Amino acid sequence: MKNTTNHTVLSDLLRNSRRSIQLIRLPLILAVGFLVACVPVSLEVRDNDALLLSYFRHGVYAGIQETRVGLHCRVFHPVNMTDGRHPLVVWGNGTHASPASYRDLLEHWASHGFVVAAAMAPNAGRGVEMRQCMTALLDENIRSGSVFLNKIDPSRIGVAGHSQGGGGALMLGRDLRVTTTIAIQPYILGLGHNLSASAHQNGPVLLLSGADDLTSSPETNQQPVFEQANVPVTWLTLRGATHMAPMSTGGSYRGPMTAWLRWHLLGDKQAARLFEGDNCVLCLDERWTVRRKNSD
Repeated sequence: MKNTTNHTVLSDLLRNSRRSIQLIRLPLILAVGFLVACVPVSLEVRDNDALLLSYFRHGVYAGIQETRVGLHCRVFHPVNMTDGRHPLVVWGNGTHASPASYRDLLEHWASHGFVVAAAMAPNAGRGVEMRQCMTALLDENIRSGSVFLNKIDPSRIGVAGHSQGGGGALMLGRDLRVTTTIAIQPYILGLGHNLSASAHQNGPVLLLSGADDLTSSPETNQQPVFEQANVPVTWLTLRGATHMAPMSTGGSYRGPMTAWLRWHLLGDKQAARLFEGDNCVLCLDERWTVRRKNSD
């Protein structure tokens, strides 16, 4: 409401009798109080939306390059890596998929400064190929003449995967070199996955589900991970999402996943706001159900 309108309303009230003023005083106070209270909430919501949206946008690295390492690893990375060592993210595909099935997402992460090593494995549930990819990149980091020589920070490694690859990410998450794990709709009922993996993670886990996922349902495939994990877990379930929702671009998972990697591998404190506290950005977003545990 504009100030001129406020002044008119108040002037009219002052012209009324004392009794009239007394009758309207309480509702007026309540109404003004309600409006004042709503303003900061509205600004907070807009601020939250802007913060979340920022992680859907490409990062500051404009040029992205793809490099093959060995026979079974495709690496997406910034063309310009002259500004220090970069965190490594190891990726696992869903069943019978390939890195090309998620290319836009992997290049998006590279634009935020990550070296993303995608295992070319159509069955990544054991995490073996992902581990080979991780080891190959760490070897490249010390190999003379490599484009990755001294470009990777071995103390900042994330692993991520979708479906069977999500199960593979949890398998690799047991490795002492891993800093954090993102398991996207992980399938854990076979395909090489060991059900005990969740209880032996080496770093915090972001667990992602789709409420309408019939292939890897939250109740049978993500609930056990959440309950058995020995590390802090943030479990996000997206309303209306099917099993194919994260394909190609990452869909609605793209922003939260990027924020998680930036928080745990780049120390982005603003990114932590999406996940931390009772009023976390995603906690206030009706599209998401958020559950958290510290550890067992």
